[in-house]
Amino acid sequence: MPVQAGNVDKNGVLWNGNQEVGTFSGPHKGCSNLYETLVKSVAENGSKEAAGIRTIVETRKVGGFEKYRMSRDFQYLTYTEYLKEVDNLGSGLVQAVPSLEPNDTVVIYAETSRPWMISAYACWRQGLVVGTIYATLGEEGALFGINQSRCKVVIADAKLLKVLVKIAGQLKHLKDVITITEPSAEAVESLKKVGMNIHVMEGADGVIARGAKTPAEATPAKATPARDGKDTAVLMYTSGTTGNPKGVLISHYSILCNLTATLSPKSAIALDGRPFLRGDSTYLAYLPLAHIMELAVEVTCFAVGCKIGYGSLGTITAASIKMLQEDQAGNKITQLGDAALLGPTLFVAAPAVLDKVLVGIKNKFAALPSFIQKLCIEAAIENGKQNYDKGGVGCHGSYFISNLIFKKAQKLLGGKVEMMLTGSAPLGVEVQKYVQTVFNCRVRQGYGLTETCAGTCITGAADNSTSCVGPPQWSACIKLRDWPEGGYQNADLDTPIKDAKGNEVLIGMRRGEVLIGGPSVCDGYLVDPSDPDPDIVKKNKEDFVTIDGARYFCTGDVGQYTATGNLMIIDRKKDLVKLAMGEYVALSKVENALKACQYTQLPMVYAMGSKDHCIALICPNVVNLKKLAASLGVEGELGALCKNEAVIAAVLKDAMGTCTAAKLAKFEIPTKIVLIDDLWTPENDMLTAVQKLKRREIVAKHQSEIDKVYPPEK
Repeated sequence: MPVQAGNVDKNGVLWNGNQEVGTFSGPHKGCSNLYETLVKSVAENGSKEAAGIRTIVETRKVGGFEKYRMSRDFQYLTYTEYLKEVDNLGSGLVQAVPSLEPNDTVVIYAETSRPWMISAYACWRQGLVVGTIYATLGEEGALFGINQSRCKVVIADAKLLKVLVKIAGQLKHLKDVITITEPSAEAVESLKKVGMNIHVMEGADGVIARGAKTPAEATPAKATPARDGKDTAVLMYTSGTTGNPKGVLISHYSILCNLTATLSPKSAIALDGRPFLRGDSTYLAYLPLAHIMELAVEVTCFAVGCKIGYGSLGTITAASIKMLQEDQAGNKITQLGDAALLGPTLFVAAPAVLDKVLVGIKNKFAALPSFIQKLCIEAAIENGKQNYDKGGVGCHGSYFISNLIFKKAQKLLGGKVEMMLTGSAPLGVEVQKYVQTVFNCRVRQGYGLTETCAGTCITGAADNSTSCVGPPQWSACIKLRDWPEGGYQNADLDTPIKDAKGNEVLIGMRRGEVLIGGPSVCDGYLVDPSDPDPDIVKKNKEDFVTIDGARYFCTGDVGQYTATGNLMIIDRKKDLVKLAMGEYVALSKVENALKACQYTQLPMVYAMGSKDHCIALICPNVVNLKKLAASLGVEGELGALCKNEAVIAAVLKDAMGTCTAAKLAKFEIPTKIVLIDDLWTPENDMLTAVQKLKRREIVAKHQSEIDKVYPPEK
């Protein structure tokens, strides 16, 4: 049975169940900035391993793509060594660029890596603001962010210098570039031609070495609840799907409050009364540090003394896309993925990443003899789902052979995972139950935004509720604002509404747009005082509101409170399309249902207001699609299979059945599908860096296929 999670007060505000309404104990160990959390952690954990990296032993292009042979171990800095790197870089930074002043912005333009976080702490040591621009944002986004932030210094991957070279002539304030790795001579020459000073981070003459020779005084900011803009820690440019990115101003105080709530032993996510991140925890860092979820997790890990190993999305498992599978002679290469080698106890993933892991596991199970599949795998999964519904984890009973098979799957992620945490998009019910059974660990959903420091809500460790994101953490509270146009109101708790057939139905839950309050809410969006963007000025007024004396961020998400005090995200105002007959289709809701289809790897639902139905674009599960084609007597490459009418009809039938089983209304079920043979990824600009659909770009790319099954009105 679900456990009690949060409490709703008389004003309809949802609070953490363990919290006295409106109270918060203050930042972690009395820290006044993020640099100080590291200093205090080093005092307690100096000799422990802090941050490890794998080196690339061999790089080779295969089929036009770069692939790697990785080192067989992680090389670590201890906490003492890590802080020394931070202090030396901070000292060298202010010496290399004497014009830097407190509150100036230093943009980190790099992939997730150990030097990324060292650079961030070095900036915080000197009272500088860390600007984040994610690596796949492109030239226009990088140009906008660097100029709007009046950035004087960029710390960059050498491989991203090619972007800076292209926009260098348009950069108004940038004069110094620090490269994390050795830059090419061509890039250095091009940047110097437009007046840039180029510095290398490491090496005998690098910025770190310079700081080691002549230490500079630490001048960190002082965190304060007052929103005076003097303790900004991060200027984070949101990924967005259209237009220029928005610069979100996040204070030291907000991140510290989020960190403190996460580490509380009274938090709902605590494991048996212990914080789910502890000094003996191990974390695999691979998600983009330019996004708030990864940044928030890592500063929390370092604050408590965890061990962090840096990997990448392309090297998580041995079968990942960047891993070399054969040597030049064609012999099979045996190497471990980052997760198997590191053995993380916490694994954080976007649902899209977890979906890929699940597809790989199911494909491995499908290769087993049919009697093992039926008697062991299917029976154990069903047992695990039943155990899940009773509040348990994994299989329950005599499933010895099944558990041996599952242990092999668990070793893909190192075999030590205690908890998987997902965010950024809904996690399917079946996926959650299946993964929790196979990996024998808790699988929980979290919820938050850049504007709220990511970790607003997390489902409790002891709570197996599905389709919910849990109660708010101690640093946040939730209020639902009526949205009559969408049919969601607080009155839905007690007042019946009419369904699609005109019948009166009592929802029995408060519903509305999710507003988030508390100290972890950001300070708003950056506005250039010399050239204010009227749209951003408007958003600062409309997205941040004060109700009953409390400041809230208006998320645009639609949620409801469960009877046990969990928040469920049930809709998105921007994802709502009104069909010709007046029904509203929530695109993400249908997509979440479609993920359970056996032939689906990644779906996108498309609808137009002039139609009375919707359609779906589906990147298929290739292994299952090929098996389906073979059963239909259809042969050919993936592109041909995706265009074959018999294959399309069979996938559509299964997809419609899946949606019906998910209890979607008739008008919500796609009546036509388009199979896509080119998987959407951040690299081909169809997904954001955190694996969210870029709807406009996907529609533009596949417009001709869409028009064939969903012709526009003439």
